[in-house]
Amino acid sequence: MKCIINGDEFNFDEALTLSDLLQSLELDQERIIVEWNDTLVKNDQFNEIVVRESDRLELLEFVGGG
Repeated sequence: MKCIINGDEFNFDEALTLSDLLQSLELDQERIIVEWNDTLVKNDQFNEIVVRESDRLELLEFVGGG
């Protein structure tokens, strides 16, 4: 399965939930904002949404600092 994440092409063996995809990319689900095919997704929907062939994702991660 091929999808576009932040403008780059990624290939996965199968369709994944957003939660599984974020885990495979080693991203903290509590610190990430996901836009899936131009739709903003709430964190509690990560287990419900399945990323499929040609889907487009934009991922933004909050980073603390000071």
